[in-house]
Amino acid sequence: MSDISRMFAAIEFLRRRLSKAMPSQHFSLLLAVAENPGITMPELCRLLDMPQGTVSRNVKVLSHYVERGDDAVLRPRGHGLLRTQPDRENPLALAVFLTGKGEALVEEVNRILHSGQGSHGSYRSVAGRYVAQAGGMMH
Repeated sequence: MSDISRMFAAIEFLRRRLSKAMPSQHFSLLLAVAENPGITMPELCRLLDMPQGTVSRNVKVLSHYVERGDDAVLRPRGHGLLRTQPDRENPLALAVFLTGKGEALVEEVNRILHSGQGSHGSYRSVAGRYVAQAGGMMH
């Protein structure tokens, strides 16, 4: 299987597991967090060259949150792949981490990308290569 075939298989895997309509920004953000656990929201903005509102919205969708419907009933939303917490060095900033579900998903993408290569590497190395190659193209 060629590198391009493996990348296509990994993207299709993510789309099947998460959402066929998931924008590439979500993939970039997920892999950026995999490569940089605890990265802050402002750092994600700089790394991915995305506005703060876009990063915040995408982190929310990739996290788990509750939303009140028109009928006043609270419903769980989000993919549950990321979690946030106050940054240790700057409690006013949020640090972003993969959840267990997010780690498992990125590990599976890593397995797909390394199928037939003898070495699996870490999900961080795969994420880092993706972010380095695609980060500047995501807006």
